[in-house]
Amino acid sequence: MSQLPVVKVHGNRNDILVVDGAPDELFPGGEAARAVRRLCDRPDGLGADGVYFIVDGGDGTARAWFFNPDGSESLLCGNGMRGAGRLLLDRHDAGEVVLRTGPYDFTVRDAGTTPHGVRRTAVELPPVDFAPADPIVAGAAEPVVDRVLGAFHASLPVTAVAVPNSHLVSVIGGYREDELIETGLRVADARGDFPQGANVSFVLPLDGRGPADVYVQTYERGAGLTPSCGSGVAASRAVWSRLGRVDPDVPVLVRNPGGPARSWLQEADGRWQPVLEGNGTIVFRAEVERASLAGDGPLSFVQEEDEAELAAFDALYRENREILADAGVKPTA
Repeated sequence: MSQLPVVKVHGNRNDILVVDGAPDELFPGGEAARAVRRLCDRPDGLGADGVYFIVDGGDGTARAWFFNPDGSESLLCGNGMRGAGRLLLDRHDAGEVVLRTGPYDFTVRDAGTTPHGVRRTAVELPPVDFAPADPIVAGAAEPVVDRVLGAFHASLPVTAVAVPNSHLVSVIGGYREDELIETGLRVADARGDFPQGANVSFVLPLDGRGPADVYVQTYERGAGLTPSCGSGVAASRAVWSRLGRVDPDVPVLVRNPGGPARSWLQEADGRWQPVLEGNGTIVFRAEVERASLAGDGPLSFVQEEDEAELAAFDALYRENREILADAGVKPTA
């Protein structure tokens, strides 16, 4: 086919492209990574924080593959899964669907609409693992984290957790975006110590809003500082309860630079299973000339935006940013 249909969705402005088809079938010969980089390129492509490839089983289940914008593969993008799941919910007029990624099943459910008119979905993630069998770090966690992060780790405890993406989470007393970026870069450069890579999240309690309302910002492996990271929200929410700040089953409103989401933990075989609830907004639908993907210049495509959906989320986004500003948080993402 000469045209590649692509839908851009976003969860808290973490924008993800959704493509129907398996990556190796659409782009054989190892070309999927290059195609992802071309599609995600903001100056010359559609611009995105990653790509979900989806094979719809037609029975309420689908197989999914996620690629970071640099072309590397990842097990999960929680925000993107909310959006991809929403597309399948609409396609089949269903209340829930199951997306399979690697060995994991993710149930995505319709979560209604906000007063702003924002469509929401909720995704059940795999149980959190504070001692993963495939370790986040090579060797004992504490010595390696201490060596890589140095004085920062000495002054601010770091909790390692897999959801199943690998995360390093710290609770902070004041937000310093430059410290988050520096920490994320240190981890990204330490591939020998962090063989799977790791996302880095800072959790900031918001004065006067109680323990069920926090700010989280994440430096993502393969993407850098983004408006939101769904698995970062879930990992941070799990650490928040592990530290005894709030009971596991309490829905916590997690505010990212790109918008708010809710997360809580439910019991699954004696472990905590995070639920991530938030917007799954359609940004636009596009048709990309496949021939332009093979080149090096700007992509050739046409797109159609969903203005009503974008306007509804914009109202929710502005409200969230005002609350963060009142709390003294002014992120650049």
